[in-house]
Formats: sequence, structure tokens, C-alpha cells
Amino acid sequence: MNGGSRNNENDSKAEEGSGGWASTFLKIAGAVAATAAVASTIYNVAKQAEAGAAPFGGQQPLHNHHYHQEEEEEVILKVDGSLLRGSNSAGCGGFLSSASEKWICGFAQRLNPDLREDETEKEAIFRGLVWVKEKGKKKVVVKTDNRGIENLVNSGRRCNDSVICEIRDLLNSDEWEASLSWISGVENAVADRLAHKAHSQISYDLEEIKDPPQNCLMHLK
Repeated sequence: MNGGSRNNENDSKAEEGSGGWASTFLKIAGAVAATAAVASTIYNVAKQAEAGAAPFGGQQPLHNHHYHQEEEEEVILKVDGSLLRGSNSAGCGGFLSSASEKWICGFAQRLNPDLREDETEKEAIFRGLVWVKEKGKKKVVVKTDNRGIENLVNSGRRCNDSVICEIRDLLNSDEWEASLSWISGVENAVADRLAHKAHSQISYDLEEIKDPPQNCLMHLK
């Protein structure tokens, strides 16, 4: 009787040992298979990324660095007004350049001949801002050689001048980053020549100038 019990106990222990070993083997095999599956998924995603394919959901990844670079590119707008009292003619002009001051394009526009000289300067700033904003630029520095107007616009003082108010509204728009600064007349020679070009215009519509006029070339970088 005792011998039979011992035999049963030994058989039972052997079965438990065999079952424990099998269970451990299955666990290890499952872990290896799971690891292989994860590695395969990572490899496929990496290959898709290298090929430019969308890894998940069919959506292409956003190239944020290109977007920010394009959106934050700064441009410079130099403007000037012009009044020929003897000819009863007024105009304004300016040009857009890169941050390194390479010509992009320019404009000239004939104005109401009844304007005063400082009013042509304000119109140059206002019309230039509208022109650049319509081009979808997001960061612009406007430069004028009229220190009085630059001071008035940037002072923030209460002003009843409608053009000054419109200039401030454009500069403070949430749609872009814009500022106004002063430069000397020498530095503004190209805008001065474009403003004078407006006197020869028949129409009062803004004329966009693709290439710099000959009399501007020597003043451009």
C-alpha cells in the first residue's frame, strides 16, 4: 500500500515536471514570436517612411519645417511719395525685396494731385502695405524716409488722420507680422525713382513692376 502511494506520487511529480517544462517552452516561444512581429512592424514603417509613403491611415506626414520656413520668410518694403507742384502731379511707389535686399518686384501709382507732400508719403505706406498683404506675405518690414510719419505711426498717440489709422490697423493685423521703420533718403533711392515713375502714368491704378527700371539698377544690391 505504501509502495503504491509512493509510485503514484512519483508519477504525479513527473507529470508536473513535464507540464511545467512545456508551459515554460510555450511562454518563451510566444515571447519570441511577439518580438519578431514587433520588429517586422517597425521595419515596414521605416521602409514606408523612406519611400515617402504614409505609414498609417493613408495620411502623408506634415513637413512642418518647410511650412514654417515659408511662412516666416521676411520681406522688406521700401516706399516713397512724390509731389511735383509745378506739374500738378502726385504719385507713390516702392519695391519689395528679400531679407538680403534682393529685388522681388515693385509698384508705382498715380495719386490725387491735390494731396500735400506728407500725404503722398502716407499713401505710399498704406498702398504698399495693402499690395504686399494681398500677396500673402506673413512677415514684412516697411521702410520710409519720412521720420515724422514713422514717429507718428509708431507712437500710438491718438490720431484723427484716417490714413494713419488705416496704416496702424494693417501693421497690427493678426494675419501677419509687420513693422514700420525709418531709413535715410539715400537708402531709399529706388523707391524715390519708382514714385517719380508714377507721374507718367495715365491710370490711377497701381502698376506692378516685374523688373527694376534702368535708373534703379545702380542702387540695388
